[in-house]
Amino acid sequence: MKRMWNVAALGAVVIIGLGTFAIDSKASTAEWVLDVKTNENVWENQKIQAFYETEDEVQERFEITQSGSEVTTHLNYVEEALKQRERVNPTMRKFYRQMTDLSFTQSLRTKDAYVGLGQKGNDEIVLFRTEDDDVTTTTFSSDVNGAVEVMEGNWHGIFVQDGRAHLIYRDGYDKQAATKIAVFDEGAAEISLEEISIEDGFISSVVGTSRFYDENRMTIADDNRFLPVRLGTYETITEDGQTYTNETERFGLYAYDMEEKRVVELKGEEDMWDATVYEDQLIALQEDGTEFIVDLKTGEQSTRQVIDGSVGTTSYVGDQLYHIRPTKDGAVIDVYEGGKAISSAVVKATNDEAKALLSNTEYYVQ
Repeated sequence: MKRMWNVAALGAVVIIGLGTFAIDSKASTAEWVLDVKTNENVWENQKIQAFYETEDEVQERFEITQSGSEVTTHLNYVEEALKQRERVNPTMRKFYRQMTDLSFTQSLRTKDAYVGLGQKGNDEIVLFRTEDDDVTTTTFSSDVNGAVEVMEGNWHGIFVQDGRAHLIYRDGYDKQAATKIAVFDEGAAEISLEEISIEDGFISSVVGTSRFYDENRMTIADDNRFLPVRLGTYETITEDGQTYTNETERFGLYAYDMEEKRVVELKGEEDMWDATVYEDQLIALQEDGTEFIVDLKTGEQSTRQVIDGSVGTTSYVGDQLYHIRPTKDGAVIDVYEGGKAISSAVVKATNDEAKALLSNTEYYVQ
């Protein structure tokens, strides 16, 4: 199963006189190579992240492309800033800046734009979206009907329907909380509220949206009927004579039906190895190597065999599935699209320093 880490770049700052300088605290000499066997076009803009970890702590991190590899752990502040500037275009830097300036942010990507929502203190809600080379914003102050309830609620994800941003949130606490949708009318600067009825549970997140900036966000169509969501449920626990309510994730795949305004089950409580939402499809890789596909416009379901044999580490980029299998020298990465193999590549450690890390290195494609 794919693994994710939240890794902070480390460095040291030395102040001499009036100048401030950033220096590396550590630099690895390990080197890696990406050898593409078939269909090089697939790998033109792809990057492989290699993580060397011990006892669940990342010690070294590398970025591997067809051009070679570079260390991304312990970068100094200048290098980290330059790398971020190189990676993110000017418009998306403005979008990212909005996300860092606000709290409780949610964002997603449609075919036409990135859309985000955040809160500025308890004073206003800010809706922002990319438009050509700029980022436009609309504010909903606390005196707008429904704004205070939304700001005091627990936010669980946004989506766009008919050009308008929608926020799913919970009003209240524990089992008494109601799951609701806030619809934002930018032209009129108004918020309308709708309640969703969910038996013994709540929507915990919207698949495809995030609280963080992500340069590889999947594109989601804004005219889908079904919105993939994750559900949470409540369990009552009694310990030492005290009873309290705990929230847990409900297994399975679910969607909010926008026409019937209810949550429907797409697949029961089975283990899913990985999943993605891309435009008008939900694609989920199952434990047996088959993909379960849902047409989000019609609800039609289908399956297809993709990976033969055991399933290793996987990740989706768009609608392409990357399957990573470790080898004694690194890893083999097979790429699938539409259920068919379209490319294969090999990651190799090329010097003794890299080879010494192989036993505890994980790979992830982005």
